[in-house]
Amino acid sequence: MSGGSTSQQGEITWARIEDDFFVGSRDGDFLGFIDREEPGAYVVCDQFSNRIGQFGELESAMEALREASSDAPSDALEETGAL
Repeated sequence: MSGGSTSQQGEITWARIEDDFFVGSRDGDFLGFIDREEPGAYVVCDQFSNRIGQFGELESAMEALREASSDAPSDALEETGAL
């Protein structure tokens, strides 16, 4: 498990909270989490606990959260009407 980087946005920091639970953040902002429900089943949720998907490998789950978070700030503003 290692931190990944995204273009133009800084690195994602991964923290292992429990054996099967990981939290991702960037620049102090919570991005979401990954929960291994059973062997080979990593469930990814965004910062609002909305399910992104289920993946067979931790690296794939991390990449999914990385991709989902790359446009999350503008999406969140649009949803709240701030834009």
